[in-house]
Amino acid sequence: MPRLKDFSIRQKENGVYEIRFRRYGYNESFSSKDFSIAKQKAFMWLSEFESQIKPNIHFTVLSEKDSERFSVSKNTLFKPFADDYVYNIKKKRIKETTFRSYRVNYENYISPVYGKLKLGEIKPYFIQRHLDKINEKTPRACEDVKMLLNNIFDYAVNNGVIERNPIKAVYIQKHERKNGIALSLEQERKFVSDIKGSKYENYFLKMLYSGVRPTEVITIQEDFTNDTLTVKNSKLKSYQKNLYRILPIFPKYKTIQNCKLEKANLEQLRIEFKKYCPDNTLKDLRHTFTTRARECGIDNELVAVWTGHSLGNITSSVYTHFSMEFQQEQAKKLVYN
Repeated sequence: MPRLKDFSIRQKENGVYEIRFRRYGYNESFSSKDFSIAKQKAFMWLSEFESQIKPNIHFTVLSEKDSERFSVSKNTLFKPFADDYVYNIKKKRIKETTFRSYRVNYENYISPVYGKLKLGEIKPYFIQRHLDKINEKTPRACEDVKMLLNNIFDYAVNNGVIERNPIKAVYIQKHERKNGIALSLEQERKFVSDIKGSKYENYFLKMLYSGVRPTEVITIQEDFTNDTLTVKNSKLKSYQKNLYRILPIFPKYKTIQNCKLEKANLEQLRIEFKKYCPDNTLKDLRHTFTTRARECGIDNELVAVWTGHSLGNITSSVYTHFSMEFQQEQAKKLVYN
């Protein structure tokens, strides 16, 4: 079995570092002007070699009976350990729709790069270079990849596999994510006028006049007798229990009562919306509702309740309760031209 001491290292006249392995019938060479990169290449080959010779070092889910004769160590390969975390641990803690984005980032950016490396051999400088490359093209994805890597390494630390999380020594420039841009009152008037008679007019108006998310609009149940809307929360953590939220029916919403929704998916709605508001996104109808409510003097905490956002702090999110009678009275303020 090859060992690290079996490798020879030399620096050529042109400054290139070469790490060579010539034993047991193998003749391998790993080169780079950056010694750390050459070393990482050698580690990757060594990890692949060992996984072929000793597959039992892979992390597997074990029964209690097997646990006494097996322990996960820093020599465990990244991929099987990370697979276990992503697909067995992380997946259970988040919504299925949220997990899809985690899975895409993991399978596209993480598993192919780190999969064959040992957990104990992955160094901050290697992660730094990897994230820098992602950050050049897709800063937002870079943040998400870093966060998921941090989760995986924290899980390894907490299980005693490695002593330190290498992500803690990695820095990436924070990506400034764009918040929603509300339509001005003039833009809103023009938008409402332009969409009259369009196939998805009712979708857009329901979002604009209730503040619900694009993924929630189809779930709205109207009760004009009790003056309420019931909406199924689409952005819910696995530990949260309030599957539905009840809203008052707002004055503008009453103008579109009992309207039917054509069958549509989110992509169709986004494409159609862009025809009328090319500089905005579909979510901006929700931001427009929030802005109009604040302009009409409605308290921010109440607006957060209506839109399904977390309230400003733990105290308010736990102890603040607004009666429906109070909400309906406040909703009457949302009148504008």
